[in-house]
Amino acid sequence: MRMSYRFAILVSVLALGAAGHAPAADAPSTQPNAVPAMPPSPSSVSGERIWPDPAFTHWPAVAYNDETRNVAFALPNKIPGQKGSIGWKGEEALPFTTPADTDRVSGLLPLPLAPGVRTAVLTLPSGAFELGIRLADAREPWPLAALKDGFPVDDKGIPVVLIDRRRKADEERKWGALRTSMPRPTGKAVVVGDPLEALGADTWSTLDAELRPALDERFPHHAVLVALAKLDKPRTIIWSPGNQALFGAAWTEEEERVLGVVRSRCEALSIQPRLVLVAPPIPMDEVLKEQSATRRDLLIRSANTQGWAVLDIERLVGSAESANKVREGLFTRYPNGPAQQKIVQALKDELAQ
Repeated sequence: MRMSYRFAILVSVLALGAAGHAPAADAPSTQPNAVPAMPPSPSSVSGERIWPDPAFTHWPAVAYNDETRNVAFALPNKIPGQKGSIGWKGEEALPFTTPADTDRVSGLLPLPLAPGVRTAVLTLPSGAFELGIRLADAREPWPLAALKDGFPVDDKGIPVVLIDRRRKADEERKWGALRTSMPRPTGKAVVVGDPLEALGADTWSTLDAELRPALDERFPHHAVLVALAKLDKPRTIIWSPGNQALFGAAWTEEEERVLGVVRSRCEALSIQPRLVLVAPPIPMDEVLKEQSATRRDLLIRSANTQGWAVLDIERLVGSAESANKVREGLFTRYPNGPAQQKIVQALKDELAQ
């Protein structure tokens, strides 16, 4: 079956580069207050446009093996209305024609969900380009090394997708009691995510644990996956999502997949550390309260289903109107003062278990 692609206009960046080299500057003058040599006028230097190569721009950090997902790609439209094609190597290439009114376009390519490295071949009048992506079994070692524009990549900058199984609530309840008990490791506990900083202090600094701050303006849960790529059999894993995803207006329900994929990796390692979710507090921002409640409900329900303990900040310290207050009319984004210390003590209690 042939498929067509809808292309969305992306913002292009025009870069002017100097052609050739500027002449060497004159030797420094020995006279006081010498005027330095002036650089050449921009009008005297020809410029040429630097076009970006085609690339994958968006991909899921965690994909379930029973769903249909896409990877987004972008390409320069040097010749408006040009014809091209894209497809996975060894499979049928799908043709497209770019719009005539933009210089950069994007499209979607169905993503295969079998572990392995896959290569897409994108052909344009200017030549062919290969775009690689790495699909890794979540039970195996995670090849995550960094984030590129908010999305996980390996140590060579190749996009990475972790392939996990969907965990269904009824199945988890049915088999949870029958699952073979795995040993709890004795390694140093890991605390990952958002330290909940307020007024120059945070909730982590005095904890006896390996601290792994993981933040990103758009997808902080992607940063968490990178931070947890290496696990040395910790006794406890505490994940503090914080509210950065809400503040950045980029929250997605896929955040809760972190809970399941961490479980999958621990099970593959034959370990059962204590897993703790620090349910984020509802922020002061009125426009975020409804979305925050939806997010908290999803995270807490998913954590309860998948065997994570829940430390609920909202229940522990109360509403942001009191916990975040500095003085009348002035509030921090996270609890401060005595409320912050309550969180610190609660985290220490979790680590002591």
